[in-house]
Amino acid sequence: MHMVDIKKKDVSTEELEVALLYKMFIMRAGIKRHIYESDLPKGFPSHLRKDIMNVAKELNRKGFLVEFPHGKEHAWQLNLNRIDEIRKKIEKFYTL
Repeated sequence: MHMVDIKKKDVSTEELEVALLYKMFIMRAGIKRHIYESDLPKGFPSHLRKDIMNVAKELNRKGFLVEFPHGKEHAWQLNLNRIDEIRKKIEKFYTL
């Protein structure tokens, strides 16, 4: 097991997916709260911000994230129906 190094230039899509899921898991997005779309890429290097939004949309298509309108922008949260799968995916790279 190794942590995802998001500062390197050649980050794989799987590493970005896990890093985003981990961020949302530790922020309890879906359990107690949600994250606004504009806040999803915060904490990631600026050269990965566009990639993070693409990864979020892909995770939504795969059913790991839920997107919903909230005020003027969209909000995101973990899909609680798949939380066990999300934990397993995260635990490949991070210790929970």
